[in-house]
Amino acid sequence: MARAGRKDRGLYSKRDTAGKVLWYVRLYHDGRDRRFGSFPTKTKAREFYEKAKLEQAEGRFFPERYQQGGYAKLADVIESHLATFTGRSKRDEERYKKKWKELFPEARLNALTPAALEQARGLLMEGRAIGTVNHYFKFLRRVLNKAVRDGQLASNPVSRMKLFKESAGKTRFLSMEEEATLCQKLGAPYAAWVRLAILTGMRQLEQFSLRWEHVDMQRGVLTLPTTKAGGVQYVRLNAEAKALLQSLIPGNKSVWVFPSENPATHADPRNFYRRHYLPTVKELGLMGVTWHTLRHTFASRLAMAGVTEGTIASLLRHSGTALVRRYAHLSPSYLQEAIEKVSQFGKLEAVKEPAKPERKQEPERVDTAESIEAPEVLSSVSTGPGTGKAGEEIEGR
Repeated sequence: MARAGRKDRGLYSKRDTAGKVLWYVRLYHDGRDRRFGSFPTKTKAREFYEKAKLEQAEGRFFPERYQQGGYAKLADVIESHLATFTGRSKRDEERYKKKWKELFPEARLNALTPAALEQARGLLMEGRAIGTVNHYFKFLRRVLNKAVRDGQLASNPVSRMKLFKESAGKTRFLSMEEEATLCQKLGAPYAAWVRLAILTGMRQLEQFSLRWEHVDMQRGVLTLPTTKAGGVQYVRLNAEAKALLQSLIPGNKSVWVFPSENPATHADPRNFYRRHYLPTVKELGLMGVTWHTLRHTFASRLAMAGVTEGTIASLLRHSGTALVRRYAHLSPSYLQEAIEKVSQFGKLEAVKEPAKPERKQEPERVDTAESIEAPEVLSSVSTGPGTGKAGEEIEGR
């Protein structure tokens, strides 16, 4: 109980409709008064006041956590996240937002327990690959990490969950024959779009959002202002890639390299993918081929040409070589010839048959052959004198 006569700043009391005394806390925060409560006793109110003052001093007091209504709504937190999102996958983020709002309508952050999230994951698994489900949870983890930083949540419940382990799978790339068949079937102008992707290794959105101001023909460099990594990156152009881009200039009055029917916007990569690229791939029976396969084809051909992992990583604009090791088995023929040389050590001895003694062509060997028949000749005339002597000579030889 509180000491008699003690003055407590920031505490005041009121009676409810039943006449019971309830306690409240008043704090000055961010330039205005804020009120919290009610608390059943003065002691409880004082404990909250002291805790709040300590959090203020440490810069981690966020009144939204304690005011009426309690925790913030998930939908509001997601909207706050998207308002400051500057990445290139805004459309994906919107899709994730819509689904999480469907799974937790009007839910507040404290409702996102690991058990509730596991149940939601089960629903997301219906008709989706495990990699897609992981993307939904990575989005939610980013949203809740921001909520933790803003003091709206003590800890992130998604961090206590294990994402599904994804198999690396087989790296699919196009053979020369498959590329030729695909380009022939797509026809102009789409064949050039596919060929440029193979020659540069650009991702789908990077290529379709390319502006002419980003193309430097003289230096043979493309500037990508918005990339997956978040910063500006550069793509090198070989002679064929430059020629392809030159062929797209005549009649193109748009600022976009790949304009849509409306010159003010670039071609929609998803629309092209669904209406043209994917139907053609399916018609040709090219199993496992996506637009990203073209990027794998770019890297695979570099590997088959004997380019080092570090150079491939640089051309793919990767920060390291870990993701490039998937192409290591695509070594060129001269590397196969080199590895075959290892087997020469010890191989001859391992398969060599025991040597047979050479037969010497000497007169004594001929005589010996004749003498081998001597017992039969002698046995036929065994009654003759000297038989025993002849036999003794043969045994002696």
